[in-house]
Amino acid sequence: MELNEIKKIIEEEGGKIILANENGPTLIIMKLEDYRSKKEAKAEIKNEQTSKIPREIEVESLKIDDLPF
Repeated sequence: MELNEIKKIIEEEGGKIILANENGPTLIIMKLEDYRSKKEAKAEIKNEQTSKIPREIEVESLKIDDLPF
């Protein structure tokens, strides 16, 4: 199978091709646009989770009294 055939299948199906061996998936081929959109979505989720940390926790520093003695 040629690379152009693989590209055509991905373009028509809108999915991805997963190549596997006995240990599981070894290679995933997908459209670059799909990869970038998934990566951007993950970055947005990570930013949302990071922004949910209260400001007082972010700037609060530990003191000797905070240690469990």
